[in-house]
Amino acid sequence: MRNYVIVTDSDTEIPYTFADDHQIPVFLMPYTVNGEERLFDLGRNTDFKAFYQQLRDGAEAVTSTRPPTDIADFFREIVKDGVDVLYLCFSSALSGHFELSQMARNMVLEEYPDARIEIVDTLKISMGAGQLVMAAQKLKEEGKTLDEVRDWVLKNRNRSHAWFSVDDLSYLRKGGRLSGAAAAIGTILDVKPILRINAEGKIVPVDKVKGTRKILKFFLVAIQDNVENPEEQTVFVMHADNMDAALRMKEMIEESVPFAGIEIQDVGPVIGCHTGPGVLGVCFMGKEITN
Repeated sequence: MRNYVIVTDSDTEIPYTFADDHQIPVFLMPYTVNGEERLFDLGRNTDFKAFYQQLRDGAEAVTSTRPPTDIADFFREIVKDGVDVLYLCFSSALSGHFELSQMARNMVLEEYPDARIEIVDTLKISMGAGQLVMAAQKLKEEGKTLDEVRDWVLKNRNRSHAWFSVDDLSYLRKGGRLSGAAAAIGTILDVKPILRINAEGKIVPVDKVKGTRKILKFFLVAIQDNVENPEEQTVFVMHADNMDAALRMKEMIEESVPFAGIEIQDVGPVIGCHTGPGVLGVCFMGKEITN
């Protein structure tokens, strides 16, 4: 049986320490601030606070894809040594990157016809996808084959929950997800949308609440209503320069749900370009998402 590696991209936002410890190759995704393109390195050399301060100061921040030739180079570097690839990619519903990766795969297989490159759409982003990558790596280290790990991800990707809220509605407005008038009124009234990733890998609104306290309560109820086997998993509290709220969320979870672990992580700048500073979210494994 040929050896294989699990690979991912930095939009799954796994900790770089985990990637290093488990030797997971990561394809770095781009973002541009005031005309300067950068690659998100999972926080290895990322100043999250400085990035979000730039946004608050009015910096122009956008994202883009990388060409399939870059992705092909990434795949080629692995398969040239006779190692197969299982690529767990962030949601195809949020970017054209998944399709570009398939193009890159075909380019590499023309050069290495005996290689195997499997690309799986996790239907998630940030640690909604990252927790699937970490679970898949654990299965690999337990001796599961590429097919077994791939099938597990396909079966369980819609058990990965990602709930979040944004602090500044103008970023959603810029992305066309909210009208200018609604954004202005929402900001004045401190009304914040609750969003989640649905079964198709899309961001969908769930509710609107007023104030951080109600957001925290909403997330706690979402966890309580949907989590399965919390004592066997880690819940991830994600934030974009919003540590106070993240710490409060952690305390509320600790008092109410017996997770094996609770980790607080920064939302990276690629996702942050679309959500702005102040984001708060929770990612955990639970009941299957069907809509």
